Formats: sequence, structure tokens, C-alpha cells
Amino acid sequence: MVKQLAENLYTFPIRLPNSPLKWLNCYVVKGGPGERDLLVDSGFDKPVCRADLFAGMEELGLRPENTDVFFTHVHVDHTGNGMALARRGCRILMGRTDYAVLCDSPWSRQIWHMEMDGMPRSEVERLIQINKRSGIDVMYFPAETLDAGEELAYGGYRFRCLLLPGHTAGHMCLYDRERSVLLLGDMVLFDITPNITNSGMDGLDNLGMYLDSLDRLSAYPARLALPGHRNWGRVSLEERIEELKRHHALRLSEAEQIVERHPGISAYGTASRMKWQIKAGRWEEFPLSQKQFATGEANAHLIHLVRLGRLRRQEDEQGFITYWK
Repeated sequence: MVKQLAENLYTFPIRLPNSPLKWLNCYVVKGGPGERDLLVDSGFDKPVCRADLFAGMEELGLRPENTDVFFTHVHVDHTGNGMALARRGCRILMGRTDYAVLCDSPWSRQIWHMEMDGMPRSEVERLIQINKRSGIDVMYFPAETLDAGEELAYGGYRFRCLLLPGHTAGHMCLYDRERSVLLLGDMVLFDITPNITNSGMDGLDNLGMYLDSLDRLSAYPARLALPGHRNWGRVSLEERIEELKRHHALRLSEAEQIVERHPGISAYGTASRMKWQIKAGRWEEFPLSQKQFATGEANAHLIHLVRLGRLRRQEDEQGFITYWK
């Protein structure tokens, strides 16, 4: 289960049931004598995830009272077991921006915004009930917060915290320049494309931030560039960054053409007409969670097109948001 990647650096998978991500790569840096150990990310708050997490920790001899846990970003496939780890005695570390989001912004509040982006109210209500049953609407755990530029030292590594927003507002990577190791979280994935989402209500240009972060990441060359999900090594980090830029350029063109053909369309309507790599023939057959992600991603591209001056965004008296060429 556990694989050694370099001196004192290990990884093991945490299964993610009912998720297209399939598994999370959990990373561990073993400290030297008298030092603390570091564990990065934790999987969903689900029994199968906790079983994999605790089995990996046991195999590596991690003692909770001597283990620091770093969360790269707020998403529940990474932070889901924060409270379970804290209760065991681990010290939790997380970027200041995303920790504030976790504490102050329940998921249900964000889902309600999707009605303004065109999602039918019946689907919004079902999403909220699904989240409440899964418990992800109350994902609080105590943590010490970190800022960009702070350093974490474990097992001969000296990781610098890199704030690279876009996938989330406060996504952080860990970089050791001397050893040329980069823990990417979901900033760059090699087998799949990181999900970049937006709500039209917040008006933030998450895709613009993500593209800027990709440019900044190019200044951190890495012999080992380790993603939060799936495999790596198919191409270099530099090549993958260029692939991701080309991907989003094509998606921007696709979204712009849809709006041109359907003036006054919503983000939900745009998503229903975009091409997605998912095992579903028609939009009506998409799992509801995938409709949520697709709508958020379509919106991220629409908002970026507005920022570029290629589209116009309009909000009516009821708050419903549409897009125009």
C-alpha cells in the first residue's frame, strides 16, 4: 500500500467511493529522531477513506501526537477527516484563506446560488438534502493557519508554502527547491483536469486566477511534481501546464460559441451544451453532483470571458444571471 518516493518521502492511496477522482494521493514526510512527521491531505469523511488513512499511518508508524497534518485546500476529499485526525491528537495546518472559507461558508449557501445560475429549484433542493445527509455542510475542525511564504521543515525537507489560487481561493502547494520536490494538491493533475468552478453570484474570476497561478508555477521547477489525485510522470510539469492552458483556451472558445448561438443563456444551459468526459449519454442522465460541477465550471469560463470583454453578463430583478455575446 505504501510506496517510498524519495528519502523520508512516502505516498499511499485513499479510495474515494462514488467519485470520478477514484483516489487521493496521501503524502507523508517522516521526520528524523526527535522531529515531527508530516501528513498531507486525508480523503472524505467516510469509513472506507478513514480505513485507508489509518492503515497507511499505521504502516508508516505515525503517532498522532507526533504528526502534523497539512491540508492543501478546502475541498472535502482533502479535508474530510480533519476532525477525526484532530480528535486523535494530530496538529492540523491549513492556509489562512481556505480555512476562513471552511469556517464561514456552508456548502448549502453556495448551492442556493446555483438557482440564479439556471439550475432548476428541484435539483438545488435535492443537492442540499444530499449534502446534509453526507454531513459535508458542517466540516469544521481546529487548525493553525499558514500564510504564503511560510516554511515547514520535516525529515530534511524545507517546504515553502505557495499560495496558488484558482481551484480554490486559498489553494496551497508545498515546494522544496533544494530537493526539487513539489506537492501539488489539485493545482495540477496529470490524468484529469482540475475542476475550476464559479458561482455567478460572487463574480470572482477563478479561471483567471488559476491561469495566473499556472504561469507562476512555472517558476518552481520540480524533479518530483506530485499531484493530489491519480498518476503522474506521463509528461513533465512544464508540459502539463501547457496542456492545461490549451485545454482552457478550447473551453473558452466552446462556451463563447454556445452563448453566441443561444443569446441570454444561463451557466446551467451552457453546461448542458458543452462536451464532458463522463459516462452519460445526455445531460438529463448526468448525476446531480456532476451537473453541479459542470455548471460551476461553465460559469468559471463564462465569467472569465466577461472579464476579457468577449461576453456580457446580465442580472435581472430576481437575480437570475444570463450571458450575451
